[in-house]
Amino acid sequence: MSGTTPRHGDALALAHLVRDAVAAGAEREALHLRLSRLAPQLRFGHHQRLVEEALAPVLRPARSRLFSLPNGDLVAVSPPQGEHLQEAQRVLSTLLGGGAGAALLALPRDAVALMSAVEDALGLGAWPPASVEAMPEGFFGPEALAGLERALQGASLACFLRRSPVCRLDPGGEAGFAWEEWRLAWPELRAALFDGADPAAAPWLARRLRRAAERRLLAELAAPAEARHRGPIGLSLAAGTLEEEAFLRFDAVLSAGQRARTVVALPVEDLLADAEGFGFARALLRVRGYRVALDLAEPAQLALLSAEALGEDLLRLRWSPALPAEAALLPPRREQVVLTGADRAAVIGWGWEQGITLFEGRLLTLLREGE
Repeated sequence: MSGTTPRHGDALALAHLVRDAVAAGAEREALHLRLSRLAPQLRFGHHQRLVEEALAPVLRPARSRLFSLPNGDLVAVSPPQGEHLQEAQRVLSTLLGGGAGAALLALPRDAVALMSAVEDALGLGAWPPASVEAMPEGFFGPEALAGLERALQGASLACFLRRSPVCRLDPGGEAGFAWEEWRLAWPELRAALFDGADPAAAPWLARRLRRAAERRLLAELAAPAEARHRGPIGLSLAAGTLEEEAFLRFDAVLSAGQRARTVVALPVEDLLADAEGFGFARALLRVRGYRVALDLAEPAQLALLSAEALGEDLLRLRWSPALPAEAALLPPRREQVVLTGADRAAVIGWGWEQGITLFEGRLLTLLREGE
């Protein structure tokens, strides 16, 4: 509320609090005041005093805290305290009017919404400075990137969605459908929307465009009429996408039973890039009742995951000729492994020798289409 710029430390501290609450299942109440939407003259003087008076009862209990975010927003977090926070919301909603807003949230339920507020306050959706990583020369300037993101927002991704069954195959002949993997066909999507340019030339760009595409996909999957008739599915999402509003809306339309039938795979590259953020995303999925899988891009990454690190989650592992040399690193509980790229009977046979019974690949797709 003062004229000085709020410290980034508060935003990071709030992110840590949210992650800890999700991991521990600790209940907290939060009041998010979107003061960044107010005209500057309404952030000081008389309005400042009224906001402070309304928040005073909220901040009295121990373990209550007020966070000042870099964009001017305020977030008050406290243990559950009945009517105090609700009364503060009513008073501040009247005071701030429709131009801003006072949102009442609860942890761990609304963790995604609070993390989105932190991300917005830190400007993480903004164009990255040129000093972060080099851009592909001559193509991805700010205007081009904005155009690509607009194209993704308006595009239907149905024609870029590839579906393949995951089946449980036992050596004794028993077979059964487990779920259907839904994945975006990135080569075709890049050719259609990115004018043939390769976002992988700049890693931050690939990550940003992937999250934009995943937001769009989740928006399509959140249509209630479509969601009601959906069977068990698997999605591959970047850990950061779980902090987006799009995931919150997708999560809201699913019943507890549908979440239990949805497998969300997180790429292990995200664990290497941001272990803390990855841990938050993984904990959030568990709290909300999804099945979690860790997605390995290559067999060498098996060395990064101990049985303790994998826990009860699934492990998606793509077949390659290099995999047999790494077989000793497979988790002891082979029922956790989903062997993808099972395009030939010999690959399934090798999986059986290792005790694997969950497979995905072109061979299974053909067999299921022929049923």
